Amino acid sequence: MAAGTPLGAAVVLALARAGFSPVIVVVRPDDDLAWLDVLPAGLSVRPFVCADAALGMSRSIRCGVMAAMDGGEPPDAVMIALADMPFLTAGKLAEWRAVWTLKPERDFVAGRSGGTILPPVLWPRRRFGDLLHLEGDAGAGALIRSGALRGAFVEMTGPESLDLDTPEQLEHARAIWQALMNVHDAQSIPNSFIPKANSMSCKLTHS
Repeated sequence: MAAGTPLGAAVVLALARAGFSPVIVVVRPDDDLAWLDVLPAGLSVRPFVCADAALGMSRSIRCGVMAAMDGGEPPDAVMIALADMPFLTAGKLAEWRAVWTLKPERDFVAGRSGGTILPPVLWPRRRFGDLLHLEGDAGAGALIRSGALRGAFVEMTGPESLDLDTPEQLEHARAIWQALMNVHDAQSIPNSFIPKANSMSCKLTHS
């Protein structure tokens, strides 16, 4: 996103600061993990190589869930997040846990923007089996869209919902990021600047 701030590292750092631990980074066998080296020391971050990631998103999800369950008592829940949504701050990500904690009988807590279901999605332990039986590239969103589960949504606005899949989207996000870093004289996202980011996004889009 800027010098010394890889896209994925911004997301991992926000998850860690939101209290999700460990942060398991699911990667392909040939991925270069140098971008993780910029993270502060002491974070509970663990890369996990998914040998069959090329077979679809479902395999990466399986790998992540199995890694979370490995080596002891399974966690109460897992949060499935993408590494290319850099405007989700630690404060925003903490909302998923807060919503689930209020009613832990929920099957999921998902993001949503303009009526569209988006990651991140928090899944309680009793739904891990559903995740482990996913197939293909549909992702966990297919479970939510089936209508068989009951959950809640965290509303996301503007840059919070940006999923950077193209070079053009990355350049747009860089422009927003740099403008906001200049305003805050900072090198990482303060929790306070999402409202400003929404405004900045509109200005850059329509300029």
